[in-house]
Amino acid sequence: MNVSESLKRGGRPELLIVTNNPRTAEKFPDSLFVEGSPPDVISRAGELLSGGFVLLSSPLPPNGRLMKNPYRSVALAESKELLCGGRDFILVSDAVERFSRLVFLPKEGKRGEDLAFMDLHLLEVAIRE
Repeated sequence: MNVSESLKRGGRPELLIVTNNPRTAEKFPDSLFVEGSPPDVISRAGELLSGGFVLLSSPLPPNGRLMKNPYRSVALAESKELLCGGRDFILVSDAVERFSRLVFLPKEGKRGEDLAFMDLHLLEVAIRE
């Protein structure tokens, strides 16, 4: 069962995951995969805010150390409103600005696998809540 079907059965809003994490894209095949860095992922999520989606998860990681993670996944929920509140746009704008000043950790090797796992785990926690 894909993400869309499971959410429809549970009565929750339609979910869209925007990610540059191959591990997340594999686990959630309906996700929107973005080739690029975290600012690219956040920018794409920001574009979707104008198309009937709202943020379900934070565009920023929970702490400063994870800011350098080269993988970022953001969950968006479909909204009945045509435009989301300004708060989501501000959060996305702030996240893009913060991410654009960073040098991200390398994706290669065991560290890259661990970083991909952490990003996926944080997304799954956000979706459950």
